[in-house]
Order: sequence, then C-alpha cells, then structure tokens
Amino acid sequence: MLHDPAQVRDAFEQASQTFLDTLRDVPDDAWSRPALGEWSVRDLAAHTLRSYSTIEQYLSAEPAVDHPMADAGEYYRTVLADSSIHASVRQRGQEAGRALTDPVGMAEVLAQRVLVLVAGAADDEVINSFAGQITLSEYLATRTVELAVHTLDLQRAIGRRPALTVDTGAVVLQVLGELASPEPLILALTGRAALPDGFNVLG
Repeated sequence: MLHDPAQVRDAFEQASQTFLDTLRDVPDDAWSRPALGEWSVRDLAAHTLRSYSTIEQYLSAEPAVDHPMADAGEYYRTVLADSSIHASVRQRGQEAGRALTDPVGMAEVLAQRVLVLVAGAADDEVINSFAGQITLSEYLATRTVELAVHTLDLQRAIGRRPALTVDTGAVVLQVLGELASPEPLILALTGRAALPDGFNVLG
C-alpha cells in the first residue's frame, strides 16, 4: 500500500527528533549496557544511524538489483526473504558500534545532513537500494519504522518510558500491519486473544 508522502515526511522528521533526544538522554556509563540481543546501547545506536546513511548512499547509487518495489511492505518482504539478513545486520551493528566514538555528536551531524538532503528530494525520486528500486517516500516509511522501533529499544535499555509521537506511531503501525495477517492483530487489539508466542513480523 502506498503511504501518504506528507505524512511519511512528518513521521520521519519526528522519529528523527525522538531518536536524537533519546541519545542525548543516555547516561555516560550506559553505552556499554546490553540493549538488544548481542548489541550494546552503542551498537544499537550505530545500527540505527543506518536509517540515515543508507538514504544518503542509495540516493546517489546506481541500480544494483533490477527489482522495482511498489511500496514499503514489498521492500520488507523482499529483504526478509534472505534468511541470512539478521546475522549480517547483527555483525554490521557490532562493527559500527566499535567505530561510534561520539554517538550523540555523530548522530546529530548525520541526521541533519540527511534531513536537508531529503527536504530537497522529490517524493517519487527513486532509491536504488540493495534489494531493488523504491521511491523515496516509501523508503522513508521503512526508515521511519527502523528509527522508531530502535528508539523504543534504546528507551527501554536506559530505563526511559517508551514514547513516540502520534504521527510516527501511525506510519509505523501502517507499515508493520501490512506485513501481518490481520486476524491475530484484530483479536489481540480487541482483547479477544493474545498474540502467539514469538509473534514478530520482522522475524
């Protein structure tokens, strides 16, 4: 499903602000604290920064895979079809964490640079990702998901109450909802049944 470009842009900008605010709240002695699986808080912050660096990289990249993708949902289904993706993402996160010497400062510079880049690009400009071609607007929807989900991870890791803006949450729920069968979600949201153990649309 195609998402409203203006809504996606607002959600991405707000997710960016929440992410940066969360990084600023990380105590100095908490960067090595466990955050998600094998990742420390620093590793997770470094991984989340790929939400920006891939935009910068892919906007100027030549097509690597001849696979046009219609929307954010198809992007995720294409990426998740590779069974090795989680292991490679985990390794890259740890490597990036070791290189992230100034998490807050580096995040602020990269985020600002990419927000300016995005502001000057058209919604229908083509992103040449490793998985195929997708419009900027739909790719921003996927980056909003990544920023939001990992910001929640970071907030939990440092003992802060998980919180996103309403606009960010709406776009994230739209995208993730497209990856799930509707019945379990409807039953859970209406209190009729719990979600199955291990339920994860990004698993």
